[in-house]
Amino acid sequence: MSEPSRGGELRARGPGDGTRARILEGAVHAVARHGLAKLAMSDVSDSAGVSRGTLYRYFPTREALLDALAEREAERFFERVLEAVRSAPEGEARLRAMVDHAIRAVRTHPALRRLRESDPALVLEGLRARLPALVDAFHEPLGAMLAQSAPVRSGAVTSRQLVEWMTRLFVSFYLFEDPSPEATPRALTALYRLLIGAGENP
Repeated sequence: MSEPSRGGELRARGPGDGTRARILEGAVHAVARHGLAKLAMSDVSDSAGVSRGTLYRYFPTREALLDALAEREAERFFERVLEAVRSAPEGEARLRAMVDHAIRAVRTHPALRRLRESDPALVLEGLRARLPALVDAFHEPLGAMLAQSAPVRSGAVTSRQLVEWMTRLFVSFYLFEDPSPEATPRALTALYRLLIGAGENP
């Protein structure tokens, strides 16, 4: 799958964008109903309200459709999370804004929870392939503030390594959802406080 653009790096769209967007939105809802492994192109055309011919004109294969869908949804996720945190002050408030928005996006997305339940192997494969892109996206709002933590200042780790560990922790909360929606923000905020606190009290 192609890597999503991030931070507002949107590619130019052409005149057929409305139909293309309609197909991709229909694909999201078709995945939510049928899962990914059993998804048929006819499910997508029915959900999008377009003919099979129109669907194949935009996406000649199921793989091309799923690649485009994964790219669009990842791009949307990155942009919305970054937009949510850019207005938050650095420090704990920024981390909390990022985590709260990311959790809300996962919980309200029509297909993500269904995919985790119906196609866990495909979800793991996709997350593994996109982990570097996730780390890159989260490093933009978190890297500078984590650079002030004691482990980074001492040279034990880099800010990117810390962001990667926090990203892996966040992914684990998606894969193994806690019944309490406050669990993930509390865990990541506690980790941030521990790192910063260690810097204040060597």
